[in-house]
Amino acid sequence: MIITQPPSSYLPPIAKIATYTSTQLLDALASLKLLYNPEVRGSRRIRPNPTCNQGKLSIDVKWSSSDEDNDIQLIRSDAFERSYAIRWLIALVARMEDLLSIDDDDTQIESTVHPEILIQKAASLLAICAGVSAAGTVERVFSLGSDEIGRIDVCVTDIPIENQDYGSVGAQTWGGACVLAEMIVDHPEQFGLGGKDYTSGKRPLRVLELGAGTGLVGLTAAKVLLASSAWRNRGATVVATDFYPSVLENLKANIDKNFPGDLSDGTITITSHFLDWSRLPAMSSLPKLLSEPFDIVFGADIVYEAEHATWIKKCLEQLLRRPSTSAVCPSDSNSRATFHLVIPLRPTHVLEASSIETAFRWMGDIPRKGDPELVIHSKETILCEAYGSGDVKRSGDIVEYLYYRVGWSYQS
Repeated sequence: MIITQPPSSYLPPIAKIATYTSTQLLDALASLKLLYNPEVRGSRRIRPNPTCNQGKLSIDVKWSSSDEDNDIQLIRSDAFERSYAIRWLIALVARMEDLLSIDDDDTQIESTVHPEILIQKAASLLAICAGVSAAGTVERVFSLGSDEIGRIDVCVTDIPIENQDYGSVGAQTWGGACVLAEMIVDHPEQFGLGGKDYTSGKRPLRVLELGAGTGLVGLTAAKVLLASSAWRNRGATVVATDFYPSVLENLKANIDKNFPGDLSDGTITITSHFLDWSRLPAMSSLPKLLSEPFDIVFGADIVYEAEHATWIKKCLEQLLRRPSTSAVCPSDSNSRATFHLVIPLRPTHVLEASSIETAFRWMGDIPRKGDPELVIHSKETILCEAYGSGDVKRSGDIVEYLYYRVGWSYQS
């Protein structure tokens, strides 16, 4: 559980660290980790709940007050408290190193947890508190895995919102991106990223992420593709886009961190690119990286203004590969060009969430004949724990997401 008190008020006194048990010290480290390296809210899936129709969902969802979150943020940004935590961690490491250098008979501290474990955990927190996190950033490592892909690690840096400009919220990793990244790794074939080797000689796959933010989804997709020999042989390009300069700068840094240098033989590439949804439809020509249509488009937590859904649709009309050439394997529905969108259902953004089904019609609502249009093919509800199991106080809080599959209409 996150303790909503400053570290200086609850950490074992530095001068008396030796009088505390190793279990108590481990608990103190866990509390500091929750404070200075917090888990992304709403990123632990409970279960998917397919929605088979367009009716209302009957789900009891509890939302917690943000007062406690504000208190925690104030503590996290307090320079004195961070400095105290650093001094405490240094003292703990020094004490544990002393224990390793003396005989067990002389040990004055109960050691159900080996001192080396405490040293490792304390050193990790020191890197967070005294390194980039001292400027308000957070380093995150997402370890994802499945039987088909194996394990992949994606490292991203969250940076502070710029000058309280909440339009630059992409500087943070949001729960929807965590959920979508996990889904991609669990079932890559459902996103057109499976290891099936389509007929040789086909063009490379093109993948786009809208509102990429820290790049978690695009980076995950690139690593999934890299893990597949079929896609390494055929080739793929991932383009992660955003609007804000500070977000794009951080996005590029995250890409460089995960893919230093060239990717294998260069057949799988990922890059960042500026994209203004509101202006793209009016452009006379598209930038080179966006000039060829995309087979797969991802978006997570990107609809937080009423006009966003309309802008996104107009962009997709230019960027999503049309039916005549969309299918890598026409008989496989997973190979059709598709926009995968995950959005949270926030009580403060009900209108924005409903705008998706205003901008896009359902496949079943359009005429059987006529020009293709972008439609909703399916919708699922995904429920997540708002906080990790370590936060017992809030374990009942639920975050609800909607997952849409959008693509061109086709004749049945």
